[in-house]
Amino acid sequence: MEIDQPFQYIEGESPVLLELPHGGHLTPDEVKPYLHPKFTPGDRREDADEFSDALYLDLPSNPHVLRFRLWRAHADPNRRHDDFSADGVVKTHTSQGVKIYQSERGMPETVRQAVIERYVMPHQRKMVELLANPQIKQVLFCHTMPGIGTSVSKDRGNLRPLFMFGNGGDLHGKPHHNCYASKKILELMSSIIEDHFHELDVGFNFCDVIRCNNPYSGINSLGRFTCEQFKGKHPFTLEINRDLLLHNPENIIPVRHIIDLIVQELAAGQA
Repeated sequence: MEIDQPFQYIEGESPVLLELPHGGHLTPDEVKPYLHPKFTPGDRREDADEFSDALYLDLPSNPHVLRFRLWRAHADPNRRHDDFSADGVVKTHTSQGVKIYQSERGMPETVRQAVIERYVMPHQRKMVELLANPQIKQVLFCHTMPGIGTSVSKDRGNLRPLFMFGNGGDLHGKPHHNCYASKKILELMSSIIEDHFHELDVGFNFCDVIRCNNPYSGINSLGRFTCEQFKGKHPFTLEINRDLLLHNPENIIPVRHIIDLIVQELAAGQA
């Protein structure tokens, strides 16, 4: 598929910006000749942030939204454009450890670079532009995660929390750097979840309701940019357990409400 614009930007009225880097569903023509014959649509879907659009788009609080339109398996703007690891900007294997392309090295270097320049870098440049926008005062990187640690993750086989906040810091929410969201901000966001936890159908296995920086620290999102580029917008990552939605799709409604309240609280804090 020929893709004219690799990202979708939705201008909002709230001072909050949501980035959705892993929810896209487009496959660029450049990668198709190199795909492994056993790489399936299911593999591609499991690598993506399922339910991302259903949870984060069209919220009543009307935040700004930047959404990447390509499948994560083929281009990942949540990585530095010079990250050529297996799970880097143009991957050789999915987050589940599945081989994407015929060669162990992935695609030829010239094709990989073309994908980066044509799709990843425009999204990242747009993100830098939005970070410089004085009307945007708070940034939230939005994701969903598998309910159990994958075969290539540090928490392989372990149950995960329903919600996770990442600010590049420790398990108590203390950030690695003060340009990221503070522990106090994460505690405030956690209190919103705790207040509305009773609205969720949680009749399945998970480890905790909320964790900080476990199983992810959010550093992939945060580390793409400098503190100067964040300009006091104190970003953090929100990960939502996909099993919450797979167990009962009706959980989408209360989870969207929780996200909307988080956006409202962030906006109020900037008033």
